[in-house]
Amino acid sequence: MAASTIPSSNYASKTKTTINNLFDDSLTEIFCRLPCKSLFTSKSVSKRWFTLISDPNFPSLYLTHQHTFFQSMQTQEEDLDQPSFILKPYNALVITPKVPSLQLGPLEKHLSLSFLGSNFEPTNVIPQLRSVLKFVFGSSNGLLLCGNPRPRHKCIYHVCNLLTKDTLELPCAPSLCDHTGVLVGFTCDPYYRLETDNVSVVSSSQRRFRVVRIPAFSDVRFSFNVEVFYSETREWNQFVVSCPKGFTCGFFLTASSVEHDGKLYFTGGGRILVYDPYNDEQVASVIELPSGFGEAYKGCLGVSCGRLQLSEFPISPSISTTNVGAYSGRVWELQCCDCEKGEETMWKLVHEFYIPDIVGPIFEELKSIEGAYVKGCSRILAFHPYVRDTMVFMFGDRMLCCNLSTRKFKADKYNGLSLVFYPIIPVVLPWWPTPIP
Repeated sequence: MAASTIPSSNYASKTKTTINNLFDDSLTEIFCRLPCKSLFTSKSVSKRWFTLISDPNFPSLYLTHQHTFFQSMQTQEEDLDQPSFILKPYNALVITPKVPSLQLGPLEKHLSLSFLGSNFEPTNVIPQLRSVLKFVFGSSNGLLLCGNPRPRHKCIYHVCNLLTKDTLELPCAPSLCDHTGVLVGFTCDPYYRLETDNVSVVSSSQRRFRVVRIPAFSDVRFSFNVEVFYSETREWNQFVVSCPKGFTCGFFLTASSVEHDGKLYFTGGGRILVYDPYNDEQVASVIELPSGFGEAYKGCLGVSCGRLQLSEFPISPSISTTNVGAYSGRVWELQCCDCEKGEETMWKLVHEFYIPDIVGPIFEELKSIEGAYVKGCSRILAFHPYVRDTMVFMFGDRMLCCNLSTRKFKADKYNGLSLVFYPIIPVVLPWWPTPIP
Protein backbone atom coordinates (compact mmCIF):
# COMPACT_ATOMS: atom_id res chain seq x y z
CA MET A 1 0.00 0.00 0.00
CA ALA A 2 2.79 2.38 0.85
CA ALA A 3 4.35 1.95 -2.59
CA SER A 4 1.07 2.82 -4.34
CA THR A 5 0.39 5.95 -2.30
CA ILE A 6 0.73 9.20 -4.27
CA PRO A 7 2.93 11.74 -2.46
CA SER A 8 0.81 14.65 -1.20
CA SER A 9 3.14 17.24 -2.73
CA ASN A 10 2.79 15.74 -6.22
CA TYR A 11 -0.99 15.50 -5.82
CA ALA A 12 -1.24 19.14 -4.83
CA SER A 13 0.87 20.25 -7.78
CA LYS A 14 -1.36 18.36 -10.21
CA THR A 15 -4.61 19.82 -8.84
CA LYS A 16 -3.48 23.40 -8.15
CA THR A 17 -5.73 25.97 -9.82
CA THR A 18 -5.07 29.68 -10.20
CA ILE A 19 -7.21 32.46 -11.62
CA ASN A 20 -5.26 32.25 -14.86
CA ASN A 21 -6.36 28.61 -15.28
CA LEU A 22 -10.04 29.52 -15.28
CA PHE A 23 -12.13 29.42 -18.43
CA ASP A 24 -13.18 32.76 -19.90
CA ASP A 25 -16.79 32.32 -18.72
CA SER A 26 -15.67 31.77 -15.12
CA LEU A 27 -13.31 34.73 -15.21
CA THR A 28 -16.05 36.93 -16.67
CA GLU A 29 -18.35 35.84 -13.84
CA ILE A 30 -15.76 37.04 -11.33
CA PHE A 31 -15.35 40.36 -13.15
CA CYS A 32 -19.12 40.90 -13.00
CA ARG A 33 -18.87 40.98 -9.18
CA LEU A 34 -16.19 43.67 -8.96
CA PRO A 35 -16.71 47.43 -8.50
CA CYS A 36 -16.49 49.13 -11.89
CA LYS A 37 -13.46 51.24 -10.95
CA SER A 38 -11.54 48.05 -10.03
CA LEU A 39 -12.46 46.64 -13.43
CA PHE A 40 -10.77 49.45 -15.29
CA THR A 41 -7.66 48.97 -13.17
CA SER A 42 -7.76 45.23 -13.90
CA LYS A 43 -7.48 45.91 -17.63
CA SER A 44 -3.76 46.52 -17.19
CA VAL A 45 -3.10 43.13 -15.53
CA SER A 46 -2.85 41.13 -18.75
CA LYS A 47 -3.82 41.13 -22.39
CA ARG A 48 -6.42 38.42 -21.71
CA TRP A 49 -8.10 40.44 -18.95
CA PHE A 50 -8.09 43.52 -21.13
CA THR A 51 -9.77 41.59 -23.95
CA LEU A 52 -12.49 40.15 -21.71
CA ILE A 53 -13.37 43.43 -20.00
CA SER A 54 -13.25 45.37 -23.28
CA ASP A 55 -15.58 42.95 -25.05
CA PRO A 56 -18.61 44.88 -26.43
CA ASN A 57 -20.97 42.40 -24.73
CA PHE A 58 -19.37 42.68 -21.30
CA PRO A 59 -21.11 45.90 -20.08
CA SER A 60 -24.53 44.32 -20.65
CA LEU A 61 -23.54 41.16 -18.74
CA TYR A 62 -22.02 43.24 -15.95
CA LEU A 63 -25.01 45.58 -15.58
CA THR A 64 -27.51 42.70 -15.64
CA HIS A 65 -25.60 40.93 -12.85
CA GLN A 66 -25.32 44.16 -10.82
CA HIS A 67 -29.03 44.89 -11.30
CA THR A 68 -30.02 41.39 -10.13
CA PHE A 69 -27.74 41.65 -7.10
CA PHE A 70 -29.02 45.13 -6.27
CA GLN A 71 -32.66 43.99 -6.37
CA SER A 72 -31.91 41.10 -4.01
CA MET A 73 -30.33 43.39 -1.40
CA GLN A 74 -32.68 46.37 -1.81
CA THR A 75 -34.86 47.35 1.14
CA GLN A 76 -37.92 49.53 1.37
CA GLU A 77 -36.24 51.98 3.73
CA GLU A 78 -35.00 55.16 2.08
CA ASP A 79 -32.24 56.20 4.45
CA LEU A 80 -29.94 59.20 4.25
CA ASP A 81 -26.77 57.14 4.41
CA GLN A 82 -25.97 57.86 0.78
CA PRO A 83 -22.39 58.92 -0.05
CA SER A 84 -22.33 62.57 -1.10
CA PHE A 85 -19.56 65.15 -1.09
CA ILE A 86 -18.38 68.32 -2.79
CA LEU A 87 -15.76 67.61 -5.44
CA LYS A 88 -13.23 70.06 -4.01
CA PRO A 89 -12.19 72.61 -5.06
CA TYR A 90 -14.96 72.63 -7.67
CA ASN A 91 -18.69 73.30 -7.47
CA ALA A 92 -19.92 69.74 -8.08
CA LEU A 93 -21.96 67.79 -5.53
CA VAL A 94 -21.23 64.10 -6.16
CA ILE A 95 -24.07 61.77 -5.12
CA THR A 96 -23.39 58.05 -5.24
CA PRO A 97 -26.08 55.34 -5.29
CA LYS A 98 -25.49 52.50 -2.82
CA VAL A 99 -25.06 49.92 -5.56
CA PRO A 100 -22.50 47.10 -5.76
CA SER A 101 -20.66 48.54 -8.76
CA LEU A 102 -19.74 51.71 -6.83
CA GLN A 103 -18.62 50.17 -3.54
CA LEU A 104 -15.07 51.46 -3.32
CA GLY A 105 -14.86 52.68 0.25
CA PRO A 106 -14.57 56.46 0.63
CA LEU A 107 -15.16 57.61 -2.95
CA GLU A 108 -14.06 61.12 -2.04
CA LYS A 109 -10.47 59.82 -1.98
CA HIS A 110 -10.82 58.18 -5.40
CA LEU A 111 -12.45 60.95 -7.41
CA SER A 112 -10.95 64.24 -8.55
CA LEU A 113 -10.48 66.37 -11.65
CA SER A 114 -6.69 66.49 -11.32
CA PHE A 115 -6.37 64.58 -14.61
CA LEU A 116 -7.44 67.76 -16.43
CA GLY A 117 -4.03 69.22 -15.64
CA SER A 118 -2.62 72.09 -13.65
CA ASN A 119 -3.90 74.70 -16.12
CA PHE A 120 -7.44 73.86 -15.06
CA GLU A 121 -6.85 74.18 -11.31
CA PRO A 122 -8.80 77.11 -9.83
CA THR A 123 -6.44 79.83 -8.63
CA ASN A 124 -6.67 81.88 -5.45
CA VAL A 125 -7.84 85.42 -6.06
CA ILE A 126 -8.80 86.50 -2.54
CA PRO A 127 -8.47 84.67 0.79
CA GLN A 128 -10.94 81.77 1.26
CA LEU A 129 -12.39 82.19 -2.25
CA ARG A 130 -11.27 80.93 -5.63
CA SER A 131 -11.80 82.26 -9.09
CA VAL A 132 -15.30 81.57 -10.39
CA LEU A 133 -13.79 81.38 -13.86
CA LYS A 134 -12.96 77.68 -13.69
CA PHE A 135 -15.73 75.34 -12.67
CA VAL A 136 -18.18 72.59 -13.57
CA PHE A 137 -21.02 73.83 -15.78
CA GLY A 138 -23.16 70.73 -16.01
CA SER A 139 -23.47 66.99 -15.57
CA SER A 140 -25.49 64.39 -17.43
CA ASN A 141 -25.44 60.59 -17.08
CA GLY A 142 -22.12 60.66 -15.23
CA LEU A 143 -20.26 62.97 -17.64
CA LEU A 144 -19.15 66.44 -16.56
CA LEU A 145 -18.81 69.63 -18.58
CA CYS A 146 -15.97 71.77 -17.23
CA GLY A 147 -14.74 75.08 -18.54
CA ASN A 148 -12.47 78.05 -18.05
CA PRO A 149 -14.40 81.09 -19.27
CA ARG A 150 -12.37 84.31 -19.14
CA PRO A 151 -13.77 87.79 -19.83
CA ARG A 152 -13.12 88.89 -23.42
CA HIS A 153 -11.78 85.42 -24.30
CA LYS A 154 -13.27 82.39 -26.00
CA CYS A 155 -13.98 79.57 -23.56
CA ILE A 156 -12.55 76.06 -23.91
CA TYR A 157 -14.73 73.29 -22.47
CA HIS A 158 -13.87 69.73 -21.48
CA VAL A 159 -16.26 66.77 -21.33
CA CYS A 160 -14.87 64.23 -18.89
CA ASN A 161 -15.63 61.09 -16.90
CA LEU A 162 -14.69 61.02 -13.21
CA LEU A 163 -14.33 57.25 -13.00
CA THR A 164 -12.38 56.44 -16.18
CA LYS A 165 -10.50 59.80 -16.38
CA ASP A 166 -11.40 60.02 -20.08
CA THR A 167 -11.65 63.57 -21.37
CA LEU A 168 -12.49 65.38 -24.58
CA GLU A 169 -11.42 68.97 -25.23
CA LEU A 170 -13.94 70.86 -27.34
CA PRO A 171 -13.01 73.52 -29.91
CA CYS A 172 -13.14 77.14 -28.73
CA ALA A 173 -16.64 78.48 -28.26
CA PRO A 174 -17.74 80.82 -31.09
CA SER A 175 -18.31 83.99 -29.04
CA LEU A 176 -16.34 85.77 -26.36
CA CYS A 177 -17.26 85.76 -22.70
CA ASP A 178 -18.12 89.24 -21.45
CA HIS A 179 -19.15 90.75 -18.14
CA THR A 180 -22.82 89.86 -18.59
CA GLY A 181 -21.99 86.17 -18.61
CA VAL A 182 -23.14 83.14 -20.55
CA LEU A 183 -25.71 80.56 -19.50
CA VAL A 184 -24.39 77.07 -20.20
CA GLY A 185 -26.23 73.76 -20.44
CA PHE A 186 -25.13 70.17 -21.03
CA THR A 187 -27.06 67.00 -21.86
CA CYS A 188 -25.86 63.54 -22.84
CA ASP A 189 -27.78 60.45 -23.93
CA PRO A 190 -27.64 57.51 -21.45
CA TYR A 191 -25.30 54.58 -22.00
CA TYR A 192 -27.79 52.04 -20.63
CA ARG A 193 -31.41 51.74 -19.55
CA LEU A 194 -32.56 49.89 -16.45
CA GLU A 195 -35.74 47.90 -16.94
CA THR A 196 -37.72 45.68 -14.58
CA ASP A 197 -35.96 42.42 -15.36
CA ASN A 198 -32.94 43.33 -17.46
CA VAL A 199 -30.55 46.03 -18.61
CA SER A 200 -30.17 47.22 -22.18
CA VAL A 201 -27.09 49.02 -23.49
CA VAL A 202 -27.80 51.82 -25.96
CA SER A 203 -26.00 51.43 -29.27
CA SER A 204 -23.19 53.87 -29.97
CA SER A 205 -25.05 55.33 -32.97
CA GLN A 206 -27.82 56.51 -30.60
CA ARG A 207 -25.54 58.22 -28.06
CA ARG A 208 -24.94 61.96 -28.42
CA PHE A 209 -24.27 64.99 -26.29
CA ARG A 210 -24.95 68.69 -26.63
CA VAL A 211 -23.34 71.76 -25.08
CA VAL A 212 -25.54 74.87 -25.16
CA ARG A 213 -24.46 78.49 -24.62
CA ILE A 214 -26.84 81.43 -24.33
CA PRO A 215 -25.14 84.84 -24.06
CA ALA A 216 -27.01 86.65 -21.28
CA PHE A 217 -29.24 89.69 -21.89
CA SER A 218 -31.19 91.83 -19.45
CA ASP A 219 -34.13 92.89 -21.62
CA VAL A 220 -37.13 90.78 -22.63
CA ARG A 221 -36.52 89.15 -26.02
CA PHE A 222 -38.69 87.03 -28.27
CA SER A 223 -35.68 85.68 -30.17
CA PHE A 224 -32.05 85.35 -29.16
CA ASN A 225 -28.76 83.72 -30.17
CA VAL A 226 -27.86 80.21 -29.05
CA GLU A 227 -24.63 78.30 -29.66
CA VAL A 228 -24.79 74.49 -29.69
CA PHE A 229 -21.94 71.97 -29.86
CA TYR A 230 -22.81 68.69 -31.65
CA SER A 231 -20.89 65.58 -30.59
CA GLU A 232 -21.61 63.91 -33.94
CA THR A 233 -19.83 66.56 -36.01
CA ARG A 234 -17.53 67.94 -33.27
CA GLU A 235 -18.53 71.44 -34.33
CA TRP A 236 -20.31 74.46 -32.88
CA ASN A 237 -23.47 75.69 -34.58
CA GLN A 238 -25.12 79.08 -34.10
CA PHE A 239 -28.90 79.55 -34.21
CA VAL A 240 -31.50 82.24 -33.66
CA VAL A 241 -34.07 80.69 -31.32
CA SER A 242 -37.60 82.06 -31.21
CA CYS A 243 -39.41 82.34 -27.87
CA PRO A 244 -43.07 83.36 -28.41
CA LYS A 245 -43.67 84.24 -24.74
CA GLY A 246 -40.43 86.20 -24.35
CA PHE A 247 -37.62 85.65 -21.88
CA THR A 248 -35.10 87.66 -19.86
CA CYS A 249 -31.79 85.83 -19.73
CA GLY A 250 -30.16 87.46 -16.73
CA PHE A 251 -26.93 85.95 -15.45
CA PHE A 252 -26.87 84.78 -11.82
CA LEU A 253 -23.84 83.11 -10.30
CA THR A 254 -26.07 80.94 -8.12
CA ALA A 255 -28.27 79.79 -11.03
CA SER A 256 -27.48 76.97 -13.44
CA SER A 257 -29.27 74.92 -16.05
CA VAL A 258 -31.05 71.67 -15.22
CA GLU A 259 -31.10 68.72 -17.62
CA HIS A 260 -34.23 66.56 -17.67
CA ASP A 261 -35.25 64.05 -20.35
CA GLY A 262 -32.87 65.59 -22.89
CA LYS A 263 -34.19 69.14 -22.41
CA LEU A 264 -32.47 72.03 -20.66
CA TYR A 265 -34.15 74.33 -18.15
CA PHE A 266 -32.74 77.80 -17.44
CA THR A 267 -34.05 80.14 -14.72
CA GLY A 268 -34.12 83.87 -15.38
CA GLY A 269 -36.38 86.91 -15.19
CA GLY A 270 -38.91 85.15 -12.96
CA ARG A 271 -39.48 82.37 -15.49
CA ILE A 272 -38.00 79.06 -16.63
CA LEU A 273 -36.77 78.73 -20.22
CA VAL A 274 -37.11 75.28 -21.78
CA TYR A 275 -34.83 74.50 -24.71
CA ASP A 276 -34.51 71.20 -26.56
CA PRO A 277 -31.05 71.05 -28.21
CA TYR A 278 -32.06 67.94 -30.20
CA ASN A 279 -35.03 69.66 -31.87
CA ASP A 280 -34.15 71.31 -35.19
CA GLU A 281 -37.13 73.71 -35.05
CA GLN A 282 -35.20 76.07 -32.71
CA VAL A 283 -38.20 77.18 -30.67
CA ALA A 284 -37.95 77.66 -26.91
CA SER A 285 -40.87 77.61 -24.49
CA VAL A 286 -41.37 79.25 -21.11
CA ILE A 287 -42.71 77.89 -17.81
CA GLU A 288 -44.22 80.39 -15.39
CA LEU A 289 -43.14 80.10 -11.76
CA PRO A 290 -45.72 79.13 -9.12
CA SER A 291 -48.03 81.83 -7.88
CA GLY A 292 -46.51 83.61 -4.87
CA PHE A 293 -42.97 82.43 -5.60
CA GLY A 294 -40.28 84.86 -4.45
CA GLU A 295 -36.97 85.71 -6.09
CA ALA A 296 -35.17 83.05 -8.11
CA TYR A 297 -31.91 83.42 -6.21
CA LYS A 298 -33.65 82.23 -3.04
CA GLY A 299 -34.42 78.81 -4.43
CA CYS A 300 -33.27 75.85 -6.44
CA LEU A 301 -34.49 74.09 -9.58
CA GLY A 302 -33.71 70.39 -9.86
CA VAL A 303 -34.86 66.85 -10.56
CA SER A 304 -35.83 64.30 -7.91
CA CYS A 305 -37.10 60.80 -8.69
CA GLY A 306 -37.75 61.80 -12.29
CA ARG A 307 -39.81 64.90 -11.43
CA LEU A 308 -38.86 68.53 -11.95
CA GLN A 309 -39.00 70.37 -8.62
CA LEU A 310 -38.57 73.96 -7.52
CA SER A 311 -37.82 75.28 -4.04
CA GLU A 312 -37.90 78.63 -2.30
CA PHE A 313 -35.58 79.23 0.65
CA PRO A 314 -34.68 82.80 1.76
CA ILE A 315 -30.95 83.10 2.31
CA SER A 316 -31.09 85.56 5.19
CA PRO A 317 -33.63 87.06 7.62
CA SER A 318 -33.27 90.48 6.00
CA ILE A 319 -34.75 89.33 2.68
CA SER A 320 -37.45 86.97 3.91
CA THR A 321 -40.84 87.45 2.27
CA THR A 322 -44.36 87.67 3.58
CA ASN A 323 -44.94 84.13 2.35
CA VAL A 324 -41.75 82.49 3.57
CA GLY A 325 -39.70 83.51 6.60
CA ALA A 326 -36.00 82.99 7.21
CA TYR A 327 -34.92 79.34 7.36
CA SER A 328 -38.35 78.34 6.06
CA GLY A 329 -39.05 77.03 2.61
CA ARG A 330 -41.49 75.60 0.14
CA VAL A 331 -41.15 72.94 -2.56
CA TRP A 332 -43.26 72.65 -5.71
CA GLU A 333 -43.41 69.81 -8.21
CA LEU A 334 -44.23 70.29 -11.89
CA GLN A 335 -47.31 68.19 -12.59
CA CYS A 336 -48.11 68.89 -16.22
CA CYS A 337 -46.67 71.23 -18.79
CA ASP A 338 -46.48 70.80 -22.53
CA CYS A 339 -46.10 74.34 -23.79
CA GLU A 340 -45.85 73.16 -27.38
CA LYS A 341 -49.40 71.81 -27.11
CA GLY A 342 -50.64 74.90 -25.31
CA GLU A 343 -51.07 73.14 -21.97
CA GLU A 344 -51.10 75.30 -18.86
CA THR A 345 -48.26 75.06 -16.35
CA MET A 346 -49.35 73.17 -13.25
CA TRP A 347 -47.26 73.32 -10.08
CA LYS A 348 -48.19 71.38 -6.95
CA LEU A 349 -47.01 72.54 -3.53
CA VAL A 350 -45.61 69.36 -1.96
CA HIS A 351 -43.69 70.67 1.09
CA GLU A 352 -43.54 73.57 3.50
CA PHE A 353 -40.71 73.33 6.00
CA TYR A 354 -38.91 75.15 8.79
CA ILE A 355 -35.31 74.05 9.33
CA PRO A 356 -35.31 74.48 13.17
CA ASP A 357 -38.26 72.06 13.40
CA ILE A 358 -36.25 69.43 11.51
CA VAL A 359 -32.79 69.73 13.09
CA GLY A 360 -33.90 70.74 16.59
CA PRO A 361 -31.09 71.52 19.08
CA ILE A 362 -28.29 71.80 16.51
CA PHE A 363 -29.97 74.72 14.72
CA GLU A 364 -28.27 77.33 16.94
CA GLU A 365 -24.94 75.67 16.22
CA LEU A 366 -25.65 75.83 12.47
CA LYS A 367 -26.54 79.51 12.74
CA SER A 368 -23.31 80.33 14.56
CA ILE A 369 -21.28 78.41 11.97
CA GLU A 370 -23.10 80.24 9.19
CA GLY A 371 -22.31 83.61 10.78
CA ALA A 372 -18.62 82.73 10.97
CA TYR A 373 -18.54 82.41 7.18
CA VAL A 374 -20.61 84.65 4.91
CA LYS A 375 -23.71 86.17 6.50
CA GLY A 376 -26.83 84.71 4.93
CA CYS A 377 -24.91 82.03 3.02
CA SER A 378 -27.25 79.18 3.97
CA ARG A 379 -29.00 77.87 0.88
CA ILE A 380 -30.29 74.80 -0.90
CA LEU A 381 -27.60 73.01 -2.87
CA ALA A 382 -29.66 70.33 -4.60
CA PHE A 383 -32.59 67.96 -4.55
CA HIS A 384 -31.62 64.36 -3.90
CA PRO A 385 -31.96 62.64 -7.29
CA TYR A 386 -33.34 59.28 -6.09
CA VAL A 387 -34.42 59.65 -2.44
CA ARG A 388 -37.83 61.30 -2.48
CA ASP A 389 -38.54 64.41 -0.38
CA THR A 390 -34.85 64.86 0.40
CA MET A 391 -32.78 68.01 -0.07
CA VAL A 392 -29.18 69.07 0.56
CA PHE A 393 -28.53 72.42 2.28
CA MET A 394 -25.38 74.38 3.05
CA PHE A 395 -24.82 76.13 6.39
CA GLY A 396 -21.37 77.66 6.58
CA ASP A 397 -19.03 74.67 6.39
CA ARG A 398 -21.82 72.14 7.06
CA MET A 399 -23.75 70.14 4.48
CA LEU A 400 -27.19 69.23 5.77
CA CYS A 401 -29.16 66.41 4.13
CA CYS A 402 -32.84 66.44 5.20
CA ASN A 403 -35.83 64.29 4.42
CA LEU A 404 -38.75 66.70 4.60
CA SER A 405 -41.32 63.92 5.16
CA THR A 406 -39.63 61.77 7.81
CA ARG A 407 -37.75 64.75 9.35
CA LYS A 408 -34.59 62.65 9.41
CA PHE A 409 -31.33 64.46 8.70
CA LYS A 410 -27.56 64.19 8.79
CA ALA A 411 -24.97 66.94 8.96
CA ASP A 412 -21.44 66.58 7.55
CA LYS A 413 -18.55 68.99 7.72
CA TYR A 414 -17.33 70.40 4.42
CA ASN A 415 -13.66 71.32 4.65
CA GLY A 416 -13.59 73.45 1.55
CA LEU A 417 -14.05 76.96 0.30
CA SER A 418 -17.21 79.01 0.49
CA LEU A 419 -19.82 77.89 -2.04
CA VAL A 420 -22.12 80.85 -1.60
CA PHE A 421 -21.35 82.39 -5.00
CA TYR A 422 -21.19 79.18 -7.03
CA PRO A 423 -23.84 77.31 -9.01
CA ILE A 424 -23.89 73.80 -7.51
CA ILE A 425 -24.03 70.97 -10.06
CA PRO A 426 -25.37 67.59 -8.81
CA VAL A 427 -23.33 64.72 -10.26
CA VAL A 428 -24.94 61.27 -10.05
CA LEU A 429 -22.51 58.45 -10.79
CA PRO A 430 -24.08 55.74 -13.01
CA TRP A 431 -23.65 52.02 -12.42
CA TRP A 432 -21.33 51.81 -15.42
CA PRO A 433 -19.21 54.76 -16.63
CA THR A 434 -20.67 56.51 -19.66
CA PRO A 435 -18.19 56.53 -22.57
CA ILE A 436 -17.75 59.95 -24.13
CA PRO A 437 -19.68 59.82 -27.43
